[in-house]
Amino acid sequence: TLSFPVVVPETPAPESLPPLVSAVIVSHDCREPLERCLDALARSTVFDRLEVVVVDAGSRDGSAEVDAERPWVQVIRMPMYFGKTRARNIGTRTARADLILFLDPRVEVAPDCVEKLVSTLEERQDATAAFPAFQDPEGRPVECAFRLPDAAALRRASLELEALPRSPLQNGAAEGVEDWAVIVRKTFLGGMNYLNEKRFSEYWAMLDVWRQIRGAGKKILCVGEARAVLHPSLRPVAPREELASDAVAGAAAYLAKYEGFFAALLFQIQCFFAALFSFRLGLAWGILQGRRLDPTQ
Repeated sequence: TLSFPVVVPETPAPESLPPLVSAVIVSHDCREPLERCLDALARSTVFDRLEVVVVDAGSRDGSAEVDAERPWVQVIRMPMYFGKTRARNIGTRTARADLILFLDPRVEVAPDCVEKLVSTLEERQDATAAFPAFQDPEGRPVECAFRLPDAAALRRASLELEALPRSPLQNGAAEGVEDWAVIVRKTFLGGMNYLNEKRFSEYWAMLDVWRQIRGAGKKILCVGEARAVLHPSLRPVAPREELASDAVAGAAAYLAKYEGFFAALLFQIQCFFAALFSFRLGLAWGILQGRRLDPTQ
């Protein structure tokens, strides 16, 4: 009688689950804070379902090499700095999760921060975005919510590169929020055709998102149990007057979209004369040219 060995087929390895959330981080010459930010993500309670995409915009300090010791980080290397809007779009389109965490390199999230933000969005279908409660390294609260601004508030914020006036939450929700750490549903961003690179370069692209969320009747929720530390500001990515010119151009584009051409034109004229009368001639010239950080637009 012939006998043959019984061959037991190997059980195929189960397919890995897709990421629950994709963190998209834009970096530019900020290696130390970026590494602190990434190491905080590595301690996350949902690390096994977390995808991390770093879009490095022409760094020269080694920021683009953070994946050498962190193989779980995907680094997309850009040749130069085009502004946060384009960089975030590249990262968002690359991301595989249905939830996108826009994260500033200055932010250090608590281990359960991402999990609590995700849980809130899973439970609240009336919400499109969620953000944590921030504090500074000394433990003092840092306010980040604001009302959608009018032209006067945008003019002050753009010319002086100041934060928009803070506003209390309404039933735990905000009209707008600083983009330091905020999760947004990718389906909503996709429905907008992602961030608008033609209108925005460094400033106000997320303001456009907040406006559209409100228009859709959805909410931006603060998750008080989710905590994050905001560390001091990074070195500016460009000279101050170039940044202010970009901010004015972006604010004018925002006003043109929602209030019309003449509102945007009046805004630019007011900003031009404000710069001229304060002897900021480089800024006045930049406003006149409509200069932005993204030279391709």
